Amino acid sequence: MSGGRIPGSRYFCTASKGLERFLREEVCLKLAAHHVEQVSGKVFFTTEADLKKLKSLKCAERLFLLVKKLPPIEMPRHKGKGVHVLQKYVIGESSKWLEVVYKWQSLQDLSKEQECTSDVTETGIKRPTQQESSETRKRPKLELDKPQATVFDGSPMGQCDLHSIIEGSCQNNAPIQSPPSPDELLNPKGRGAASSIHFRVSCRCSGNIAKSFTSQELGRAIGVALGREMGWKAELRNPMLEVYVHLSDIHCVVGIPIVRLPLASRDYIKSAGLRSTVAWAMAYLADIKAGSLVLDPMCGLGTILLEAAKEWPNAYYHGIDNTDSQLQMASANVCFAKLSNNIDLMRASVTELPLLTESIDVVISDIPFGKKFKISQDTKTIMPYILKEMVRVLSADGTLVLLLSQELSLDIQQWQKPKSHQSNKEKLTAPQDTDTTPTEPSSDPIEKVDVEDTSAAEKEQSEVKAKILASLVPMGIFQVSLGVTEASIHRYKKIPRT
Repeated sequence: MSGGRIPGSRYFCTASKGLERFLREEVCLKLAAHHVEQVSGKVFFTTEADLKKLKSLKCAERLFLLVKKLPPIEMPRHKGKGVHVLQKYVIGESSKWLEVVYKWQSLQDLSKEQECTSDVTETGIKRPTQQESSETRKRPKLELDKPQATVFDGSPMGQCDLHSIIEGSCQNNAPIQSPPSPDELLNPKGRGAASSIHFRVSCRCSGNIAKSFTSQELGRAIGVALGREMGWKAELRNPMLEVYVHLSDIHCVVGIPIVRLPLASRDYIKSAGLRSTVAWAMAYLADIKAGSLVLDPMCGLGTILLEAAKEWPNAYYHGIDNTDSQLQMASANVCFAKLSNNIDLMRASVTELPLLTESIDVVISDIPFGKKFKISQDTKTIMPYILKEMVRVLSADGTLVLLLSQELSLDIQQWQKPKSHQSNKEKLTAPQDTDTTPTEPSSDPIEKVDVEDTSAAEKEQSEVKAKILASLVPMGIFQVSLGVTEASIHRYKKIPRT
């Protein structure tokens, strides 16, 4: 082993529904991985990448060393016999466990080394601080066509106290036990090894096997057998080693987490908004290049901007929102992530962006669903005008990436389909009134005005939609999961004017 690499190691990452393809591409690009396999909720791969690169994955929820991946097990009808069969199937040969745990220990040792030398480069020269490095790079000034817009300086109250923010975010976690020595690992049933590893089993079961057993029952059974076989002790509250088991109709997967916290739990985000892995996937689809001007016109807590700025630091980011409280929390996030020199924030309306026409290279935004944060207007009604402004400020050949609720996604897709003239059909099929008695004209003028206003509004919306569709080329729709909510990422390119 050299340079922090563990030769021939097989890993897998878990991913939110719909993000597997993005994780697969990220693994190939960042880790030069091979034997990459994508299944529902997971991506398996082999790589010789070092620990730092492994931990740089942004689309993964959790990262594991793979112990084994087996076909689904056929359980006998008798429950007691089934438990015994399952224990033998999952655990198998102890030599395989020793090999993987030894690699896991090596990675833990590397992690400690990297923590001690995180501020020093490979040449021994101390890395410049964020402030030192950012001062050497000038940021282009964003040109506004409405100078009265309120600009935030990257702090919630005009001044940011980084020390107080960092101190307030620290948590007193229980001490982590030290890994055993290689000699103890290679002698699992020796006297010293019995107390050297404290572990717990986290089990998940789905499909047919979940009809007969609960995850707790299977986790307990596997834990008992593994402790007996390896001479390890169970420790549920603060284990040194965690064993992850997933049993389904597709496969039986066993792995060991490389890091205790999920990769999706960003240490640079103070207040979480949109799920970080989804925000990263949106930024990935935006094709951000060095020097690009990137705008989020409904930035909320700024999660998309933070993910993009961390991954593509050589671009320039601007966030706009119309709510003071959201902007203050976004400013705190920007300051906490030490990205005040990368991200500008201002207050303005998304339907009246104070920016010059075609001045932005990338527009990327999470359109509010109205569930987590209340919205003052019906998003479906004002969506044409939101898109109209986004398209106006977007440069030719620029990229537009939107996260939409399923309802909004379907509605926008319907824009491309011609409307059926239901009102005309109703007139043709309606029964004719044989009563020729003249009727009195309506004495209520309000009804007539409402009808005219509604018709005019619909006509205006149709014209706006047609203009938007003429300016954009759809580049794909990607279904993603936000936990209990399903959503869609829409990607477009703006057509250059002829």
